[in-house]
Amino acid sequence: MANHFEFVIVGGGLASVTAAETLRNEGAQGRILLLTQEAHLPYQRPPLSKKLLLSNEVPAPILILPASRYQELSIDVRLNTLVTSVQPLQHTLRTLTHELIHYKKLLIATGVKPMRLAIAGERLQGVHHLRTLSDAQAIWRSMQHARQAVVIGGSLMGLEVAASLRQKGLGVTLIERDSVLEKLSTPEISKYFQQHLQAKGVQVLVGDTPVSFQGRTTVESVMTTTGKTLLCDFVVIGAGVEPDLNFLKHSGLKLDNGVRVDRFLCTNNPHVFAAGDVANFDDEVFNCRHRIEHWDNAVKQGRVAAHNMLGHHLPYHEVSYFYSHVFDQSFTLLGVVNQHAEKIERGSLTNGSYASFFLKNDIPRGMFALGRPTDEIKVTETLIKHRVNLHALKPDLSNLDFRLNQIPNQTIFILQGGGAFGAFECGAISALQAAGIRPDIVAGISIGAFNGAIIASHPHDAAAALKAFWHELAVALPELPEENLRRFFASQHAMLFGVPKFFKPRWLTSMFMPNRIPCRWISFYDMTPVKDLLLKYVDFSQLKASPIRLLIQAVDVQTGTLTMFDTYIDDITPEHVMASGSLPPAFAWTSIGQKNYWDAGIVSNSPLEDVLARCGSAGKRVFVIDLFPGKRRLLPQNIADVIGRRDEIVYAERIHSDWKMSETVRDYQSLVEEIVRALPAEEANRIQHQPRFIQLMGAAAPLAITRIVREHSDHVPFAKGYDFSLKSIEQLIQAGYRMAKKVLGL
Repeated sequence: MANHFEFVIVGGGLASVTAAETLRNEGAQGRILLLTQEAHLPYQRPPLSKKLLLSNEVPAPILILPASRYQELSIDVRLNTLVTSVQPLQHTLRTLTHELIHYKKLLIATGVKPMRLAIAGERLQGVHHLRTLSDAQAIWRSMQHARQAVVIGGSLMGLEVAASLRQKGLGVTLIERDSVLEKLSTPEISKYFQQHLQAKGVQVLVGDTPVSFQGRTTVESVMTTTGKTLLCDFVVIGAGVEPDLNFLKHSGLKLDNGVRVDRFLCTNNPHVFAAGDVANFDDEVFNCRHRIEHWDNAVKQGRVAAHNMLGHHLPYHEVSYFYSHVFDQSFTLLGVVNQHAEKIERGSLTNGSYASFFLKNDIPRGMFALGRPTDEIKVTETLIKHRVNLHALKPDLSNLDFRLNQIPNQTIFILQGGGAFGAFECGAISALQAAGIRPDIVAGISIGAFNGAIIASHPHDAAAALKAFWHELAVALPELPEENLRRFFASQHAMLFGVPKFFKPRWLTSMFMPNRIPCRWISFYDMTPVKDLLLKYVDFSQLKASPIRLLIQAVDVQTGTLTMFDTYIDDITPEHVMASGSLPPAFAWTSIGQKNYWDAGIVSNSPLEDVLARCGSAGKRVFVIDLFPGKRRLLPQNIADVIGRRDEIVYAERIHSDWKMSETVRDYQSLVEEIVRALPAEEANRIQHQPRFIQLMGAAAPLAITRIVREHSDHVPFAKGYDFSLKSIEQLIQAGYRMAKKVLGL
């Protein structure tokens, strides 16, 4: 069993190490093996083109984790190990030494390899590619007695290498076929960096390509398509990269410019995952499939992949960060810039304070920032991630005095479960709509999911649709002289005979049917009648096209984990809504695909925290319709009251905020800011534009939460949630309307 492992990770980069560490931190049991073909423990690759080339000594690796950390986490790291094949059906892989390794879960994180030019002389000594520490060491040795170098390629890496070589006093010529930083698709930015390189002494040849390298054993010159002969002591090629996939050609895994994975970073084999530069993933933020070659993406995907290898179901929905600095210019690129239809500029490149926003259909898709505040970059990440429509604010984006964190980027309605109390939500929504407040996002649990689906299906007049739904759902019952007696009767009637268009008792239909005797029931009621009512008020085929994003939460019966269904991603059906309302033991679980779901209210009756985790909290305006007040003065008076009060306590909405942790975070942020202020300006600027600094230190726009609480006098029975009588439903609608207006100050 020596070569049997629960988790095997192939690759020695950031995605691999992050995944291995996350597995252990999240409680993974069993053996973890990390395989790398290099002779060093996994190290940071971004410094290879910058800090390590500028070193006065032979570059040494900057390790991601010290050796002791792998020992602490019981992670087995094998160096100099090249994987030659993977057999997913057998859960095995082979190495160059013919060793057979067994796994239960496999992560492929092999990254990319440099592309060859395939021209004469490419194998001469002194012609370098840059991907590994060995490559950086070879370039460093070539630099020691050199006077002139040629860099091929105007990519981020090419510019970084050219800047490093020039800073070491070498003459540098950079050759680029198209334009500098061509992937940015912006002539202004390309021109700026070309001029900046030239001002620092780098000769830039745009519109030219090498055709051959000349020299006996060592490169001495580069011949170009325009007939130029460039004398040099060595060459660095940065002509692009390609995924490292040779060992997967016969694996049966889908390959498409990388390892093809879904939004959960899982391949077509459920036991094999991919992360980092090699992963061609389904990006739900930008609605496209692509690879991202950057350390920030590698770290984030490594974490998500690890969680999903442990059986979680976390989608990857992050905005990619690209960061670089060329000489004294540090810049950040967010998102994608090849999907834009409109560009809005802010500031000036020549003044060293500039941002370019890339929009499509008024939705921000990307941002280039040079010398802009970290807060601005952080807010823009949020705007991109959550697809905030900026139509009305586009004129403000170019105004340097306009702070982006002033943008009220999205309005969220949080709808809870609570049976008949859902009519209170109907009234509150009517008041909000009358006040001109409409949601961008609506999230619901149980009866809140029903209301939410109707709202998303009727974005222009949700109030009317909700009222019609609730009036059709309600039951007409005889009037009784005493109000509490009437409500008690209505509640008992629903428990005994059901609600015709919502649910029906099993004892009325299956008591004496074979194989359906009570001891074999898994619920007291059958909820199928409500499906027809849902189909009447919700056009499920059009939910994805709705301007209102719908989130519905349910809990997996077998795993006990909460699942969020999202119209941005999922094709919501009546079953998804019914699953959220399948509260045991009243209702049976609802099956969706191969999984079975109960009402999420058995875990939490409010999706607030999970919605903010998915949609972000920065700049959000949230309206929570709170159906279960947490406090009561009087004690329950009967069994029905006891059950009702129990539900109030269990389902009362809570926001779990660790204020002590928040204070600690703020203290650390203050300390970091103090340290950075003490650094030289150039170094401080470089640090402040690194993705990790922006994500940890950037202040986001504040979150605003408004609560609309269902209040009632103490004489009202606790069991009112079971009362679906027409009179009570109308009372609840009116109460919700009044309370919402009161909260809004109307």
